[in-house]
Amino acid sequence: MAVKFQLYAANGTTPVYLFPVVFSANYPHTEKDLIQHNNIRGKGSIIVEGGEVSWDLTLKGVFNAEDYDALMTLVDAMESAIVLNTPYVLKITKKDGVTTQYTYNVKRITQINTQEDSLRTNFIEYQLIFRVNSW
Repeated sequence: MAVKFQLYAANGTTPVYLFPVVFSANYPHTEKDLIQHNNIRGKGSIIVEGGEVSWDLTLKGVFNAEDYDALMTLVDAMESAIVLNTPYVLKITKKDGVTTQYTYNVKRITQINTQEDSLRTNFIEYQLIFRVNSW
């Protein structure tokens, strides 16, 4: 069963980028902010749920191509398709034809990292970090 990572424009319907071979991702994930009021009644505290906090979703994957030039074309295509500080919707499904399992509002706020310690010319690893709940 293959998991599909598809990035959409902020409207959630216009496809922007389909991620190739993702082998690691830190989802599902939810972070809550808790607000603590100390010594309101003379002792102890009251803790109130404050809502969802932004967090970083990291995707790690691999580009495969025939040669180094083709690899760099794939890297450049990802870099130009996923623009910094632009709102996107990331939808994650378990396989084709299945309804979306997870949907996150995201922005890319850091550079896309590629593997620097490999002399192979037919594949290269990438790492991309999205900030979830950032818009």
